[in-house]
Amino acid sequence: MKLLIFILFYILLTFSIVGYGMLLRKFVGQNSTNCIGYSGIYGIFFITFISYFINYFIPIFGLINIFIHFFGFILFFYFYKKKFLFTNNELALLFVVILFSFLFILSAKPHDDFSYYHFPYINMLNNDSLQIGIGNFNHGFRTHSSIFYFSSTFYLPLINYELIHLGSAFFLIFSNLILLKKLTIDKNNYNKFILILSVLSFALLNIFFYRIGEHGVDRSAQILIILLIIEMFIIFNFKKIKLKNITDLIILIILSASLKPIYFIYFLFFFLFIYYSRKKLAFILEVIKSKIFVLSNIFILFVISVNFLNSGCLIYPLAFTCFDNFIWSIPIDQVNQMNQHYNLWSKAGTTPNFQVTNPEEYLKDFKWVSNWLDLYFFNKVSDYLLGLLILLLFVFLILFKSNNNKFVFIKYLPVYLVIVICFLEWFLNHPALRYGGYHLIALLFFIPFSIYLSHKTFNHNKMSKKIFLVIILIFSIFVVRNIQRISKEHQAYDYNLFIHPSFDKKFENYSIYSGIIDAKGCNINNCNKEGIASKKFMNKFIFIINQ
Repeated sequence: MKLLIFILFYILLTFSIVGYGMLLRKFVGQNSTNCIGYSGIYGIFFITFISYFINYFIPIFGLINIFIHFFGFILFFYFYKKKFLFTNNELALLFVVILFSFLFILSAKPHDDFSYYHFPYINMLNNDSLQIGIGNFNHGFRTHSSIFYFSSTFYLPLINYELIHLGSAFFLIFSNLILLKKLTIDKNNYNKFILILSVLSFALLNIFFYRIGEHGVDRSAQILIILLIIEMFIIFNFKKIKLKNITDLIILIILSASLKPIYFIYFLFFFLFIYYSRKKLAFILEVIKSKIFVLSNIFILFVISVNFLNSGCLIYPLAFTCFDNFIWSIPIDQVNQMNQHYNLWSKAGTTPNFQVTNPEEYLKDFKWVSNWLDLYFFNKVSDYLLGLLILLLFVFLILFKSNNNKFVFIKYLPVYLVIVICFLEWFLNHPALRYGGYHLIALLFFIPFSIYLSHKTFNHNKMSKKIFLVIILIFSIFVVRNIQRISKEHQAYDYNLFIHPSFDKKFENYSIYSGIIDAKGCNINNCNKEGIASKKFMNKFIFIINQ
């Protein structure tokens, strides 16, 4: 019974997200029923936008969430009122993807950071409106992610917190739907390069990113960047770049940057848009005046303002974005210390069992590279590279045909160069796969491979059958690996998906919010105990270190 309730709520939430996405797409001038996958991505954007706005004034509590998702559910059926669900190909495909995703969402153990700060942050959003200085309670609270606001709307009566760890599942579902649509071959109009790149990306998402416990906030952002790159290549095939062509890309960039600030670097693509637009000034003005640009700027303002009110930094832990003259601000020396810690962690200078004796010297002049190669590249990156090469060989053997056409790389070069720049930034500053390495390394291989293979002669009928075969094999691997994962979790955690399909309750960490409640009762003017005290300002609590 518990499993059926869990699945029912999951389906209802999916419909709600799509409903909001259709409404937003209609508002910004897009075809609301074209590509249900993008309707889902827009829906994530819209619901996250709503939750940021609500939390400025009130907690995102259960009754609010019922209203949010009930309205989204009504929107879904409003937009599809003339289309019976199973007579529409995209809706039928949505049900197929949801069916396969059930194995993905069943989990005994969420991400490693879930109990540390993911759950506590969401729990705080469900119980409190926006407060100031909460970064003083937990390091993770200084680096909030928009996925916490999105996931906070999944706290609902009857199921409580059963679904709040599933934000990343919706990113995977809707991205799969987008890629599957790109894998539909129209014999009169299809791009071989995009087709092959989409096949490889679909395989990456479902073979390498198959475990929900590894997603956290990072992989969802990397999935969006993969979609962004594919859309960039599609747009650069157009003779003229228009606003309607880049609306999806704006959503992808804004969402990925809100999930993890390091992805702000992908705003570099806007310079490409401007450079390749014929009337540059007119194009810039058209973008600035657009509804999607206004909404996106408000969204980013929400994200940055929450960062600032949490820690005193616009982007933590970049010291030049921090203001330490506010009473709740994290001291600059702590900011620099954490920045060094993240640097050391990604460059193998610190591990759970190891710490370099001289961090400053270690990080200078690439002295970290040899240790990074020993401790991280082998076997973490090398295993990933081996997996990618096996995937490329697998796709090559199925799709290769010996007939040659002219090989052209130059038209793909601008986008590829931006990826190379992003890869260099990643390697120099945070060379850990979870911090942006997965998608960059994959794309550096996928793009030239797709260009090469796309210049072979294909018979579209045979190609359709081969692509279908690849999709079936990928889904089969996804199913088998998740069944094996669930079996292992059953043995390790005594996991019974029929009784308790969601994560084990031991990962629910209420202690941080208990500390917030205690701090509210400790006014800075008359609180004698050390720790965190508070000060009331315009009905908001400001949390301050009391020494």
